[in-house]
Amino acid sequence: MLRNEVQDKTNLSRKAIEYYEEKGLIHPIKLENGYRDYSDEDVEVLKKISLLRNLELSISEIALYLDSKEEALASILRRKEHELDIFEKRKNVLKLIVKGESVDLINEELAIIEAQETIYDKLIRIFPGYFGQLIFSSYKIFLNESLNKDEEAAFNEYIKFLDSLPNFELSKEEKDYIETISSSFDMKTLDDLNKGKLIAIENSKTWLEENEDYIKVYKEYKNTDEYKNGLMKSIQDKLKKFMQENNYYEKAIPLIRKFSKSYDAYYEKLLKANEEYLKFNK
Repeated sequence: MLRNEVQDKTNLSRKAIEYYEEKGLIHPIKLENGYRDYSDEDVEVLKKISLLRNLELSISEIALYLDSKEEALASILRRKEHELDIFEKRKNVLKLIVKGESVDLINEELAIIEAQETIYDKLIRIFPGYFGQLIFSSYKIFLNESLNKDEEAAFNEYIKFLDSLPNFELSKEEKDYIETISSSFDMKTLDDLNKGKLIAIENSKTWLEENEDYIKVYKEYKNTDEYKNGLMKSIQDKLKKFMQENNYYEKAIPLIRKFSKSYDAYYEKLLKANEEYLKFNK
């Protein structure tokens, strides 16, 4: 069926339908005259997308749901329930402070919240500022879980290792740049990007084939003077050198794999995906 009929059936705008196609959530047939031929399955998928978007699920969460159905949705539900529970507890502590309750009572309530914190929240609290932003942002999706007892030793060892590292030095201009992109690049956007990694890694060969043009453009951009002389390249190079000089990959990654089961599973898939990437670029 044509797009105007799909719009009638789904109550979605033309741009929304085009966007969901661009994200690979639907797969209409491209006709010789340039029109799209949408299947009944495309329409059903669009109806589900519309429903889930009304529940404020991100595109990446929806993509995971469409791939694994109830398993992904149950995981998303547990995470959102946890976030709401922590939010309510923090709100109650603020009320105690406003009422002028004792410091001991407030600390008791905070200890309860701390025990339920996600691993990411713990790390950002322990290492505030640009150092934490740079180090932990790429792992965030794997750290949205509470720390189990059997994971505490590896987590504490990771904290000890990070705290023993020398200062990561950046210029004022580079620090200001990080602050700027952090304020405009909100955490929801970061979550979507990180979840995109998961989707890509699930079937790396297909992803590489479907994104061949994008990969080519990205490679070309990395060879431009704009990128080579930019602040982002400068910061990335400094961080990579800092990690290499301090054996971060050899010491920290094995520890992260011990206290984050989801990162450990991702890392195994990443190794296989890297093999596919090397084959793809031969």
